[in-house]
Amino acid sequence: MFIPALLTGVVLLASLQAAPTKAVKIVEVVSSENDNLSGQLFHPTLSPSNPDHLTFIRQEKDNRQLWFRNLSTKSMVQITPVEEKGAIEDWERGEDNSFFQNYTDQLEWCPVLHDGKQYVAYVSAGTGNNMDVYIHEIGSTLHTRITHHPEVDHSPRWSPDGKSLVFVSARTGNGDLYYIADITKYLGKANKSEKANTFEQITKNSGEDMLPAFSPDGRYLAYTARTEGKGKRGPYTIALMDFNNKKEIKLFNNRITNSKSHPSWSFDGFFVAYQISNDLNDQAVDIGVLQLKSDKKRLIELTDLIGNTPKIAENVFPNSYKGPAWLPGSRALIYAKRENQRLNPLEIVNLEQWLYNQNYQRSTVNTESSIHRDVSGTPNHPIIVFAGQSGLSFQIFAAFMEGDDIKPKGKNFQIQNYNVFR
Repeated sequence: MFIPALLTGVVLLASLQAAPTKAVKIVEVVSSENDNLSGQLFHPTLSPSNPDHLTFIRQEKDNRQLWFRNLSTKSMVQITPVEEKGAIEDWERGEDNSFFQNYTDQLEWCPVLHDGKQYVAYVSAGTGNNMDVYIHEIGSTLHTRITHHPEVDHSPRWSPDGKSLVFVSARTGNGDLYYIADITKYLGKANKSEKANTFEQITKNSGEDMLPAFSPDGRYLAYTARTEGKGKRGPYTIALMDFNNKKEIKLFNNRITNSKSHPSWSFDGFFVAYQISNDLNDQAVDIGVLQLKSDKKRLIELTDLIGNTPKIAENVFPNSYKGPAWLPGSRALIYAKRENQRLNPLEIVNLEQWLYNQNYQRSTVNTESSIHRDVSGTPNHPIIVFAGQSGLSFQIFAAFMEGDDIKPKGKNFQIQNYNVFR
């Protein structure tokens, strides 16, 4: 069988077999059975610096809140919305004397600590439905509003060194990407205004640009770009910006007519997974994978040697904010399968096995929940978190993973070293 040289630095055999990856232990860390957390729970995210730190979203009717859970101490606190003097964050009191906020979501952890402190970037709309980017120091009461523009600002992404931030803004009439070269000057401080031309506009597409994702080394920025057709807007595709080459942009050459969106980098930086859909609001999507050809500074499509298809997974529950989830340290993807018969099970597909092993069988993660979504992990720990549902109850779970698909770097990881599983 002919095997093209697609996977950089890896020798693969057609007969390569892998031990199925499984969840050794799964624990429920948050539940809507808690009187303070009624409603839907989703979008759990672990801190890459501290696996004891978890954030998630709670929504009850139109009231959406951001919460923090310390998995070591079992303590839990609502981060937003908050009442702040000086109107750092807009708020109002509801009829039940609670805070109400139209939108609080799109959180991303800073990938490093700054002076031993953990920060998150998130989006808040306030009572005026004006979405802006904020930064919050975990454990503090300060919420620093970064953007102060009447148009929508959203989708903040930290650079891997935690020194810069990219976000999306509609202030030019379309969605364009903006760059904050030194985000550290805002950390731990109040920010009352935004001076003109404070942030660098790095895309000027006549269509929308959105959903940026930094490569692990910080050199490249993959993002979703709307292409132009003959007198009309075309589908979305994946664009690649090179920060080492004057922010040069190259669009991925479409092989299929569907939109491609939500790029997500493998932890080794060689591959980008993305969602394939007819519309960005589709309730079921497929997953494709691109390989970074750093010598040519572009992305190329990976195809199945048997079926010649760019789809590595089909009929998947979409991630509305970030792209497909990679397992820690590996070239395997984990996702919630949109499958009524099995109630959206978690499924794993290994990229190398999918390409070169005709007998490869995907593995399913057995859980005690019936409906799953929003699975995510970190680069350096064999842990995933995901949202689940059992009847009318919503939960957030953490799972300790073992198998050939899990290859975190560094020390030997033992389940007893993690507080959440004790």
